[in-house]
Amino acid sequence: MDSIRILPKIYEIVTLGSMDTNLFVRTLQCLPRHFFVDHVKKLCLSISVDAREAEYILSVCSGVTDLAFWVDYLHTTPGRSIVPIISTLPLRRLSIELEHFMFLFSDPSVNHSWRDGLTHLDLRFWKHTTSPVIPYLDRLPSLTYLALRLQHNQASEASLLNILSACRALRVLIIYYDQSETVEELVWSTDPRVIYLPYPPNVIQDWESQAREELSCDWFWAEELIEKHMERERLYPFPSFYIMSFVLTQLL
Repeated sequence: MDSIRILPKIYEIVTLGSMDTNLFVRTLQCLPRHFFVDHVKKLCLSISVDAREAEYILSVCSGVTDLAFWVDYLHTTPGRSIVPIISTLPLRRLSIELEHFMFLFSDPSVNHSWRDGLTHLDLRFWKHTTSPVIPYLDRLPSLTYLALRLQHNQASEASLLNILSACRALRVLIIYYDQSETVEELVWSTDPRVIYLPYPPNVIQDWESQAREELSCDWFWAEELIEKHMERERLYPFPSFYIMSFVLTQLL
């Protein structure tokens, strides 16, 4: 009886890597399929997960609402498509590499079930770019939180403005930069919805933090920075350097 109550909680958030994917696949074959549809809601498939195993896992865990898909699927299985599986998921949050995100929209006849409801998008960049171009953002009308893991703070102003203009409901845009770099401002003076944060040292723990919706996760942290910035800017129209000095004093 205790196991019946505990199992759904254990599998609500699942993070998989090279050491535990095979065990999880065997577990999928031991329990009724509807158990995983009903209870696996937040799933992280790290880059070490095999593409074929990722296919099978997503075909069973079809109730996932928060997905981190970091599998290098396009280059390891060039003749296959993950689109039919991901497109049917009831996603609200998605973390994925840029090229894989773009591939999801490569077939205009595909109507993603999550298109109107996706609120959080975390894009990872495996190729260096200072002028990120992200098509299809305008097809996500509910997108309010966007993260770009560029691993630098040199994104061009034109690129950022294009991204912002495509996201009508956007409240937060996080730019992740390498921890060895320094930034002149944490809140972009051109548009205070843009926040610069250092790249987290452990991406798995970072994803799990947002999956649990902890108040310390970067989505909440960025939104609090923006609110503090806007509040001080309304009350004291000082240069941004002094505003952010105050903000950091209040938050740290």
